[in-house]
Amino acid sequence: MIRRKFLRLLNAIIAFSFLGLLVVYMQSSYPPLEERTETIAFDTFDGRALHAVGFRPEGDGDKRQMFSSVSSPLSQEEIVASIEFLNANYEVLNVNEFGPVQDAKFVIVVQVHNRIEYLKYLIQSLEKARFINEVLLIFSHDFSSASINQLVKEIRFCRVMQIFYPYNIQLFPNIYPGQHPQDCPEGVTKEEAKEMRCNNWAHPDKYGHYRVAKITQIKHHWWWKINYVFDGIMARYGLGDAWVVLLEEDHYVAPDFLHVLKLIIENKKKFCEACQVISLGFYLKQYRSYQDDITLLGVHPWFSSKHNMGMAFDASTWQLIKNCSREFCTYDDYNWDWSLMHISMKCLPSKLRVIAVKAPRVLHVGDCGVHTHRCNVQNAPKKAQDLFLRVAERLFPSSLRVVENSRRMLKPSKENGGWGDLRDHELCLNNSRTASLPLPLDFRNGFAFEANATNVSHSIVFPL
Repeated sequence: MIRRKFLRLLNAIIAFSFLGLLVVYMQSSYPPLEERTETIAFDTFDGRALHAVGFRPEGDGDKRQMFSSVSSPLSQEEIVASIEFLNANYEVLNVNEFGPVQDAKFVIVVQVHNRIEYLKYLIQSLEKARFINEVLLIFSHDFSSASINQLVKEIRFCRVMQIFYPYNIQLFPNIYPGQHPQDCPEGVTKEEAKEMRCNNWAHPDKYGHYRVAKITQIKHHWWWKINYVFDGIMARYGLGDAWVVLLEEDHYVAPDFLHVLKLIIENKKKFCEACQVISLGFYLKQYRSYQDDITLLGVHPWFSSKHNMGMAFDASTWQLIKNCSREFCTYDDYNWDWSLMHISMKCLPSKLRVIAVKAPRVLHVGDCGVHTHRCNVQNAPKKAQDLFLRVAERLFPSSLRVVENSRRMLKPSKENGGWGDLRDHELCLNNSRTASLPLPLDFRNGFAFEANATNVSHSIVFPL
């Protein structure tokens, strides 16, 4: 017990040391890179503490080449290494109440940016879901926010952890993977870009446009997150048999969404043994027939724009996807779902097939998003709440049945572009490699720290 308390204290000291450094980095102004010739040596800022616990940050060649122009008193490798260390040593919350992490039956991963109002609605809906106590709920962030961090830490209804995408544009706004001042403007022609001699002039997308950092980050974050969850967290805690449900901050779940997922998994051999994906949500234009469809399923070829919401799959499906990392990372489309569609069509041994609910248990309520700004945050969540109240007596069906079974594949669209920059290809491929995470010292207490830890995976921006 004393040893555990000591290690917790040491872990907290290290975390806050890095937190202070990251705050200084993000809030301070620095002279241009050409005016500075040195960076602070890693072992001068709490490096002794890191070495004392066996941490050996090792940048690889890809990272050094990719981030060779970091305008910071810390090199980007050092910043990312500290973030990764904090990620690998994050304490899982609420395990004293719900048991050790390896007992979780499902893993839910929520991709979070900065829309806290939508995230509040999602968390409220998750709290009302039956079987939520059996879940490991992971929030994956690409934006560091004290208010969002506090919101997550106040969750008491299941096991909770946070991970943070390390190569985010909040930490690196003016260098790649952010928007470097010398990067080519999105709309210039290749000839104009060549004359300007901007950084990425030779690599526009197929439509002649240049990368926009805030758009490319979404695909980068999605790919890093899924690699880190399956190859890092699930391997670490022995969750190889658990299904993973993918949500986003502007989703809203039905009280029976886990109940329905359980029914589908238990009857998968009967419904569609060869299906690799379960889809719990899709975009409904109207809900007049919702209650009549509550027990109904469809089996189809997976199609990105129809089956990308509330997706669930297991480690065997993930391994098929991971084997196509290069296809995913080099496909000229900034959308992760259309990139997944591409590898389903061109790379996987067989096209993805999906078991999809006809009455969605995951709804999209994010009227205010990347492409839409004239909206009211409360409108769509209120409609979702009203819907689930109206059909409450029909939820939690005892059985489900397949009423559609199709092999007809909709014609996919051409790639959307936005992903022609070779730096994005390289970063994406780099995010495909997740090192083994150290085993936690104490599974039951969710304490993810081991004195001899030497392997740290791609991970985390510590919440500021």
